[in-house]
Amino acid sequence: GLPKPLGGRKEFLIEPEKNAGNTHPDFIREVLMNEIGVDHPICNILSVAERAWKTERVVAEMRAQNDVLIEEFLEGNDDFYGLANVTMRDPEAAAAEIERVGDHDQIVGAFVFCGTRRQRPPGDAQYDVLYEALAEHDLTPTFHVTNFVSKAPFLQEYEKLMAWHAMAQSWSAQHAVTSLISEGTPAKFPELDFVILEGGVTWIPWAMARLNREHGQWRSEVPYLEKSPEEYLRDQFYFSTQPLEEFQDPQHMVDVLEIIGPDSLVFSTDYPHYDFDDPSAIDRYFQEFTEAEREQIFGGNAAAAYGLDV
Repeated sequence: GLPKPLGGRKEFLIEPEKNAGNTHPDFIREVLMNEIGVDHPICNILSVAERAWKTERVVAEMRAQNDVLIEEFLEGNDDFYGLANVTMRDPEAAAAEIERVGDHDQIVGAFVFCGTRRQRPPGDAQYDVLYEALAEHDLTPTFHVTNFVSKAPFLQEYEKLMAWHAMAQSWSAQHAVTSLISEGTPAKFPELDFVILEGGVTWIPWAMARLNREHGQWRSEVPYLEKSPEEYLRDQFYFSTQPLEEFQDPQHMVDVLEIIGPDSLVFSTDYPHYDFDDPSAIDRYFQEFTEAEREQIFGGNAAAAYGLDV
């Protein structure tokens, strides 16, 4: 799981008396909306339930977390939206949960916490029942891809947190995307968009090119792919801007972002984690885009991905 040093904003953690009486929605309004300028936060609950041994407990916690999301965050906050938690440990239960909460006006997608030891990659056909439910309710699957210590033993071999954090996110994002593309999930569900959170972005051009090459060599193995992997990635996938990697020369990041293109990027903050991104801190990388393209990245693409009329 996530190492303990990777917590939230420290003043919220070590000075609880300073925040007495404030609720989590208060923090969202105070920092994310008033200070950072987010008009419509899309909220999720980062669950640790997937690490529980008993699947029945994971399913019970999934339902409880969605009740908390709706009752404590969404109700009374009409400008908030939410991602319903779903567990990949039990696809049938996950689909049933979408049936239970998927018609809520402020639920706009599903938060898929993939990568734990006891689950198949997200493109596996056993999850089609979940994708069918999401498509039926016009909800967007959103993949959080950082819980790979148990899935990838090589990550446990690192002695330094720096090494773990450098590798885990981008590696797990590539793992999820490769599974979804190679198993034909976007081809089976052309009405669905897919959002990849917290995987960084510099690996995306590599993945497009590498998957294109392999698709050309092994096309008979994936006859259901009617387009190139790059086309599926550009047409149905969005990638969050957080966390942006850092080159010595900032122009190199600009070059990478131009290859990916403004249609595929969605601004995200990862608030309240210590390394969350303020738009003012990353704005320098987007200066070469047009104003219309910048509006896409910082709001329009998310609205399109989640079907928001804002």
